[in-house]
Amino acid sequence: MEWPLRSLLFIPAHKVDWARKVARHRPDAVVLDLEDAVPPHIKADARAGVSAVFEELHQNDIGTFVRINALEEGGDLDLSAIVHEHLDGVMLPKADSVDQVRELDSLLTYYEGRAGLPKGVLSILILPETATGMHDARQLAAASPRVKGITGAVLGTGAAGDFATALGIWPSQSGVEQNYIVSKLSLDSRAAGAMYPIAVVNGVQIDDLPTVKELALRAKVSGYTGVLVIHPTHLAVVHEVFTPTDEEVRYYQGILDAMNETEQKGNGAVRFGGEMIDYAMIARAKQFLRDAERFKK
Repeated sequence: MEWPLRSLLFIPAHKVDWARKVARHRPDAVVLDLEDAVPPHIKADARAGVSAVFEELHQNDIGTFVRINALEEGGDLDLSAIVHEHLDGVMLPKADSVDQVRELDSLLTYYEGRAGLPKGVLSILILPETATGMHDARQLAAASPRVKGITGAVLGTGAAGDFATALGIWPSQSGVEQNYIVSKLSLDSRAAGAMYPIAVVNGVQIDDLPTVKELALRAKVSGYTGVLVIHPTHLAVVHEVFTPTDEEVRYYQGILDAMNETEQKGNGAVRFGGEMIDYAMIARAKQFLRDAERFKK
């Protein structure tokens, strides 16, 4: 599995048949949910059966994550059942302390060893759904080198979940009340070295694709490298938002060509497209073109 991930799809872990049908929607990864999406009385059965789809997802080049339960609420049992050669990582819900992240890191090391996997191969996505967790998000992400990104919410005006409740906000159409926390979590992630923050788009009616697109765009411009959604019909919208357009490809290739030409002339800056560009633009242009080549396949 290759980072960044444009799209991730939540699937309740006990809905194994749903996971087997997901390949036609082509998510970059799925998050099999053993936490809130599974009724308590069937968690044990879901835990035992979740790894049945890992190999199938792997064969379809779909990354596989599992949202485990909190470690004190069965997360250790989850890890015992799910660590597998085709598992890419886990999502830690309601993360709000460095100790939690470090304990998860240690447990993953143990279960990797038990499964014969290289140490450190499994990634962590942090889901800070408490006020403390969101406040201390940078420290959480920095607590383990396994952490690839912080998962933050970009919310519509529908039913409020853990993020809205923890913040005490009432999501509005404009999203102005979310601007601070959305930007903060993206920045915290990158500042901690977790370079792939993921946004959860939620609080939107399933068939309201224009709003899904609006929220995905809000996540993109706020620094998130991908979006996690709860319905497969939203994936095409996310892919549209996060897949570079031909016009964008021409623009960034033009930057590299212009900089190469001016460098050959002994200069360090050049006018391109009506603006001045210099070496500071090269790294972003190269990364953009790498992503464009990958996602256009």
